[in-house]
Amino acid sequence: MSKSVDVSQQYTFTSSIDVTAILDRLEVQYLDVNEHRAIVIFAGGILNLESQAGLLTDLERAEITVYDLPLNSDRNTTNETEAAIELIEDFRNQLSN
Repeated sequence: MSKSVDVSQQYTFTSSIDVTAILDRLEVQYLDVNEHRAIVIFAGGILNLESQAGLLTDLERAEITVYDLPLNSDRNTTNETEAAIELIEDFRNQLSN
């Protein structure tokens, strides 16, 4: 695994989403820790998704934290914080589409 990072972003979705159904549809691996939290492997990175409002199946607001960046990241940055924010943005965009 790559060096550990701890960067978080909070998001409010325009309408509630079923995160588990979206992750299943996208074939993204995840572990639902409980009804409010999941550990997600996305694009080779490890993310923590925690509900701030609603369940994972009816999510309105969430905090997404990068625990670990992809080992061989091809992101156009050398700054780990920027790379983590970019990974979170990519993940959020997938959830919103």
